[in-house]
Amino acid sequence: MWKRIELHNHTIESDGSMTAAELVDYLEGQGIDAFSLTDHNTISGFTKLEEKLASHSSRVEFIKGFELTSYYGHLLCQNVSNYIPWDDIDEMNGDLLFLRVHEAGGLAGPAHPFSIPSPFSNGMRWSMKIHDLGLIDFIEVVNNSHPMDPDNQKAILWWEDLIFSGFNICPVTGMDLHRPVSMKGFFSTYIFVKEEDSSLPLSIKLDKAIRTCSACVTKGPVLDWELTQDGLKIFLEDSPGHQECSYLCQLRTREETLTFSLKKEYLLKDITEGILSCKAATLMLFEDKTDMSHLTAIARPLFFICNS
Repeated sequence: MWKRIELHNHTIESDGSMTAAELVDYLEGQGIDAFSLTDHNTISGFTKLEEKLASHSSRVEFIKGFELTSYYGHLLCQNVSNYIPWDDIDEMNGDLLFLRVHEAGGLAGPAHPFSIPSPFSNGMRWSMKIHDLGLIDFIEVVNNSHPMDPDNQKAILWWEDLIFSGFNICPVTGMDLHRPVSMKGFFSTYIFVKEEDSSLPLSIKLDKAIRTCSACVTKGPVLDWELTQDGLKIFLEDSPGHQECSYLCQLRTREETLTFSLKKEYLLKDITEGILSCKAATLMLFEDKTDMSHLTAIARPLFFICNS
């Protein structure tokens, strides 16, 4: 099953306008039952969230995180219960921060990596040098508080280039929520949860989904795929508010792009040798036109076994 989770949220513990308790009430009112708290450079909201949920009868679950905020970029840290020190931050060695998050049992990925830089948004663009790109667990490919062109489009293309190079990096999105806003028409993250894992804590569900790239970024239906004996089956799964209609779908590699219409299900019988010879491919869904301004969904990537 697919589970929606909002992975980028702030409260008055940093620069948000809502208390931790108000954030829970707001998200619940929006139909969101899973989220992460990612205040800037603080974990002070954790106890307040726990107190709220302990006294509040609801299905809302949350994971602990924070947004490590520096002049060299913002790093979303998920599944961390303790603060990660970064006083010795080095713009030329971002690996150190990723390793510390991993040592703490967490997941790490750049937030809004191509935000407008100084002098408009000091520090919001990712400029830290990452020597081992395999340390990146996820990339916030769409930040709903930032424009698609150029910010999010550049993030998507960076993630896609890393996927084509064989890196197992999960795509995610976030509202970057600072105050109550309508959440209709924005991208959401859906993680895949196996039936046998349905009773596990949210933190473990997220960890499994990120590490296996089992996530879909969408503002419409969930886009998914399955390799069968007959070919590559590409299909749509309903999500809240989704209305069935025809889309354009693209299977993309570094060298080749296949475009086809998709309403509910499509069987790609002939996967060319060119595609199969690549390390990986991405799958994207569009409304009307195949440009990023009409992007609807990004599926979990496909990885191939290369014979060369």
